[in-house]
Amino acid sequence: MNHEDQSDVVVAIIAAYRPKDNLADTVRALAEQVTHVVVVDDGSPHGSEDVLTAIEAAGATVLRQEHNAGIAATLNAGVHYAEKTWDPKYFLTLDQDSTVTGRYVELALTCLTEAGSADLEIGFVCATAYSGHPTPQLSPKLRIGGGPAEAFDPMQSGFFIPRSTWQRVGYFAESFFIDGVDSDFTMRCRDAGLRVVIGPGCTLEHDLGERGHATLFGRRVSVFGRDISYNYHSPSRVYYICRNGTVLSRRYALKAPGWVARRLLEESKAHILRLLFSPGRRALAMAAAAGFRDAVNGRTGRMPASLEDRLH
Repeated sequence: MNHEDQSDVVVAIIAAYRPKDNLADTVRALAEQVTHVVVVDDGSPHGSEDVLTAIEAAGATVLRQEHNAGIAATLNAGVHYAEKTWDPKYFLTLDQDSTVTGRYVELALTCLTEAGSADLEIGFVCATAYSGHPTPQLSPKLRIGGGPAEAFDPMQSGFFIPRSTWQRVGYFAESFFIDGVDSDFTMRCRDAGLRVVIGPGCTLEHDLGERGHATLFGRRVSVFGRDISYNYHSPSRVYYICRNGTVLSRRYALKAPGWVARRLLEESKAHILRLLFSPGRRALAMAAAAGFRDAVNGRTGRMPASLEDRLH
């Protein structure tokens, strides 16, 4: 084990799949803010080796997984490697299409330090905005002693996590595979009495996914002069969103009914728009139905291969 001063060791863990060339630039930029960068390739097909080699040349440690294991397992693999190699005090988890801006790590550390001085227990700090889109607050009217606001349901990319949080609540839930992994971790932190806070000034540039425009008879649909748009997701992704979202709703319906109701409302609006306007609506409906069914039946992990074949 590397016996450097553990008090200030920060390791960034990046989950990658078919990474693009610009990930090497992300690694070089991160190296100015963290002690080590670990990129975990989640079983990319042939053709990604040149990019992974360039990422190593940029200064990252690259871990190659043989099979696609999902975002939770990929991040956990990076965390476990970092723990064994450097025993860091802090971890920053990122998607491959995210870039930290400004003094992200310094500001996240300041947020944790100030919370500790106020005797507040923090599970992790998340970004205040993703590509200019503010992170929704748990309650806009509630602040922690005038300090940082608590996040409602933050995205995993940009989680700044103290080592003590892993020890207290465990790692990311690999049974979820993808989608809802961040929501589950957030709620396990809250269950353990830890707060999930928005780091003032902690901003990310992040690819928010493919947006589709609602059309009817070839014309865009507008409400009050604004075009209606939605996030397009593949049928496989919709399956995981529906399955894992249902698992979370059932798990926290009594513990956190307000959080569940708000999350259900947001997801329902997104599903309605997809099923009304997205291409391939039959496959999306089939995926959603299968996700709800598997959640009720207690099925987790990777989607059954037979279903994946039917959806594609």
